[in-house]
Amino acid sequence: MQTIHQPEVVGNKTRRYPRVRIPMPFSCSLSSLRTRWWFRKPISDVGVVYDLSLHGICVSTDAVIEPGDQVSLALRLTKGAPPTEVEVATVCWTNNQFHGLAFRTLSQSSLRQLTEYMNASGIAK
Repeated sequence: MQTIHQPEVVGNKTRRYPRVRIPMPFSCSLSSLRTRWWFRKPISDVGVVYDLSLHGICVSTDAVIEPGDQVSLALRLTKGAPPTEVEVATVCWTNNQFHGLAFRTLSQSSLRQLTEYMNASGIAK
């Protein structure tokens, strides 16, 4: 499997890849890859995706995640289709229950699924 590795984001920069609001929010599941603190429990929770790009998402969840945490995601882009897997995503920002996640490791097939979803939804440019 070929993977795409994306660099870490440092500081608060203008977005290189703008995110777009999607017409129908969809569900996802989040799982922590590693915790930064030994006393924190690993997370395994669900969320709702409100905006999306090929490089990240904004998700609403009750999961206790903070900037710098790394999670894996399973995105339910369409009903009946298998979920799109994001092996590694880093939490970049939080605002109450909303979290910005940047994709760090994404397979070619997952990138293709995201591109097809955005094209079919008419949101890719």
